[in-house]
Amino acid sequence: VSGITPALHVNTLATLLHDISKADFNFVFLIYIMGLTHTFLDAIPSTFLGIPEEETSLSVLPAHRLVHQGKGLEVINIAITASTLALIFALPLLPLYLKLAPLYKPEFGKLFVLILSLFLILTERGIKKIHALLIFMLSGALGLMVDALPLKEPYFHIFVGLFGVPALIVGMENRKFEVGEGEIEISRWRILKFSFFGTLLGALASILPTFTSSQAALMGSFLSKEERSFLTIAFSVNTANYFFSMGNFYLTGRTRNGILALIRESYPILSEREFLILIFGSFCAAALVNLYGLALGRGIGKALTGVDYRKLNISILSAVFMLSFYFDGIFGILTLIAAASVGYTAIELGVKRTNCMGVLMLRILIK
Repeated sequence: VSGITPALHVNTLATLLHDISKADFNFVFLIYIMGLTHTFLDAIPSTFLGIPEEETSLSVLPAHRLVHQGKGLEVINIAITASTLALIFALPLLPLYLKLAPLYKPEFGKLFVLILSLFLILTERGIKKIHALLIFMLSGALGLMVDALPLKEPYFHIFVGLFGVPALIVGMENRKFEVGEGEIEISRWRILKFSFFGTLLGALASILPTFTSSQAALMGSFLSKEERSFLTIAFSVNTANYFFSMGNFYLTGRTRNGILALIRESYPILSEREFLILIFGSFCAAALVNLYGLALGRGIGKALTGVDYRKLNISILSAVFMLSFYFDGIFGILTLIAAASVGYTAIELGVKRTNCMGVLMLRILIK
């Protein structure tokens, strides 16, 4: 549901389930598999509606170029294939990862965040470097402000505001597109190669703080500018990051995404048996998504070809604001609006919205 619903992040759905579920391993298994499935299917709203989350924000423009060529379903197929390959590549890498992950020290993290911050800003061109710095500082100030507010779900308001709401506003106009047939027009060797690169970057992202899937994909973009190759990297990074993060949590208790943070609240320690069950469940979920994912994408794509985007996006925005109010009342609404203002400014200035990750990065740098 969360993977195909615009602006509904799996963390939000998991939080709602947490409020009505018993905190046992069944709940852990449920929301972990939900999150993994989300990484396979979140390409659907970002491709057909242009509504990204932070993890998919960089993939939207390349995906839309293919959509406008009548290749929308191919993007979904690339997402499912790259995500599946990421899991396959991750499994033999897992023993090495489990030895390296505990070696991480917070001092490394602060240095890396500084380097990554400079990388994000300096990879913009010309005057956009100044604009990127502005967005980085504005989002960073927002993050510091939110720390002082009594919010139950601060990251919902922040990330939906920074990445979801601006895209909903920009995407109000009606667009015509062809869904396409879904055949991947890239060689098997290239999709294997770039999925492997994405898996390695995803493993790195799962260790380092604030190094998100989108930022890892940005680094991967230097390996290839071609749309299909880049999308392969971006989608494999997303799934690999999620899978390896579970291993990191099992060994160290560190959380690198909202699902794991929620799990830690109610089930802080995984046994070896439970860890193995989650690994097995990951591959079962991947197999199931491969059975229905492409058909689901085709059905949604065809259903959206005649949709009034203005009415649809207004409905989604209304639901987002209601959820924000449900979680944190007026403070939630104000935080959402502030975050959306920063995210929309990034779009208007034409800089990468990964610079909005200053919302987390600045806090790490100054504390």
